[in-house]
Amino acid sequence: MATNGVVHLTVSDDLEGISAILKWLSFVPAYSGGPLPILSPLDPPDRLVEYLPETSCDPRAAICGAMDGTGKWLGGMFDRDSFIETLEGWARTVVTGRAKLGGIPVGIVAVETQTMMQVIPADPGQLDSHERVVPQAGQVWFPDSATKTAQALMDFNREELPLFILANWRGFSGGQRDLFEGILQAGSTIVENLRTYGQPVFIYIPMMGELRGGAWVVLDSKINPDHVEMYAERTAKGNVLEPEGLIEIKFRTRELLECMGRLDPELINLKSKLQEASSSGTFANVEDLQTQIRAREKKLLPLYTQIATKFAELHDTSLRMAAKGVIKEVVEWPKSRSFFYRRLHRRVVEDELVKTLRDAAGHQFDYKSARDTIKNWFLNSKIGGSKETLWMDDEAFFSWKDDSRNYEENLQELRIQKMLLQLSNLGNSTMDLRALPQALAAFLKKVNHFPPRHTIIN
Repeated sequence: MATNGVVHLTVSDDLEGISAILKWLSFVPAYSGGPLPILSPLDPPDRLVEYLPETSCDPRAAICGAMDGTGKWLGGMFDRDSFIETLEGWARTVVTGRAKLGGIPVGIVAVETQTMMQVIPADPGQLDSHERVVPQAGQVWFPDSATKTAQALMDFNREELPLFILANWRGFSGGQRDLFEGILQAGSTIVENLRTYGQPVFIYIPMMGELRGGAWVVLDSKINPDHVEMYAERTAKGNVLEPEGLIEIKFRTRELLECMGRLDPELINLKSKLQEASSSGTFANVEDLQTQIRAREKKLLPLYTQIATKFAELHDTSLRMAAKGVIKEVVEWPKSRSFFYRRLHRRVVEDELVKTLRDAAGHQFDYKSARDTIKNWFLNSKIGGSKETLWMDDEAFFSWKDDSRNYEENLQELRIQKMLLQLSNLGNSTMDLRALPQALAAFLKKVNHFPPRHTIIN
């Protein structure tokens, strides 16, 4: 059952199973809508990420670190020994699990960069059937790995965990067999689960990573702008098309030949001579010049193709993505742990305040308007001082948030407005108005049974 995604974890005995269940529960809030079980971290949140991928990014080493050849531990992005991988034996081109970042529990989806072998067992009902081993390339979504990703997103959202996606995909596998096995349905399920995700989501293209093709479309931050934030490492690359494919559209051979005619001095000279020969009627020279021009263009074409490819690559860099606004910021790999810890802590605290505000207002606010209201409260306070820059200052925000006197009056006003709205709605129904005296009498009777509060007189 572990190889087809039925079970999340496999254990050797009952004791290990109970231990695994308790570890799993340690990531989940005590009740629906409750606070995350945040513990003081043993692994310092501000330490550097010491694991540095050389050619490709090993997902497990990037998450929880690894030992080098000398036995030294190289730390990853998340807390040491906190990562618990789930669905490990199924769809191994995607790595899913739960970990902690500075003591804050999170869900993780990462990408396997190595080619994995999928073993398809023989069908005992068919005598001519035999076991097949199918290679699955890394950095590609197949039907099983896309389904695994969608399943993980749904599980993490139900557990109300913040989500980290270490995005390193080149796209979806689009063969006829993959289409028959439901690759499109699995991809659309990823989009739907990301659209409805109700906790902070951080999509990060890691060091030596890339995000292209349909994978870019599926993970676009505009799918859920209230919760999804997208970042990239300085060496990361991202675009829908790869450079070789882009120049097939933007820099066809015709455009490259026109570019040669504008820039190459020898071609410019030959074409001017050709024009003079054509006007003078010396056809022998015309044919010779045309042959020289074609030979020159043939010689320059590989060089100009290489230049065009490099020019297209410059549009795929993380700095260019930040300039175009498709990512929020470029995050250096060694500092990614401390950066995302601060960002995660800020978003978790903001979301707690958003829930409090929406409860006080009777859910009249959507998520975005609630965050905007909190921002206005902060800017109108003494700490905020109407300075937009202070809103991005985490220390100033936490100082304001920790003192409930800064916003308790505003919350109380929202509660009063909610009660007024509920009472005014009673006037819309004659039956409700008739039942109002009895309801008030029952309410007063219930209040009289409340235990008396102690009154302190100064």
